[in-house]
Amino acid sequence: MSTLKVFGVYGESDSGKTTLIVQLVTRLTTEGYKVATVKQTNKAISMDTKDKDTWRHHHAGAHLVVFSSRSETNFLLDGPLSSSEILQRISNVGRFDFILIEGADDPSIPKIQIGSGKKRSNTIATYKNNFQEIFCLLKKERTIRSSASDLSIRVNGIDVPLTQFPAQIISNTIIGMLESLKTVQDIRTVTIELKR
Repeated sequence: MSTLKVFGVYGESDSGKTTLIVQLVTRLTTEGYKVATVKQTNKAISMDTKDKDTWRHHHAGAHLVVFSSRSETNFLLDGPLSSSEILQRISNVGRFDFILIEGADDPSIPKIQIGSGKKRSNTIATYKNNFQEIFCLLKKERTIRSSASDLSIRVNGIDVPLTQFPAQIISNTIIGMLESLKTVQDIRTVTIELKR
């Protein structure tokens, strides 16, 4: 699952993950980027409050509970989701320039490590009070990944609208299969026509 703009931040408890995410969000939004964030934890905790209406809806058996007020809307899904399922749902909500995941452990997501500890796969940098370097790296990586592909699909002559996440999954799958062919090199454009 390679995505255009998803980056993770991980490290031990109290290592400064949230502080770094907040600094990145502040700087990115100041520069005009639209940012989504995800907080992942291995702990079995809930952001819902016991005996509140939404909690009662959930405990009555609802698989999805939505709380909406004049200031925000919260979606509470019953059960955990994988990183790819979370990202798919975020892509259905809107278009974001960056998605930052605190506590990311999915091996396909590029990550920033804070502090020592076991390095996770796809770690692209380590944060050591080098905010400007990390900030520039994320912008550079996003530019490289964003220029990777542009995909449009037509089924029965009708354009199929794709959000960025599924478009990238389909593109990566097609490119990966084609790159495994001995006669294919330096892929710039691909045209596939399928008739059934």
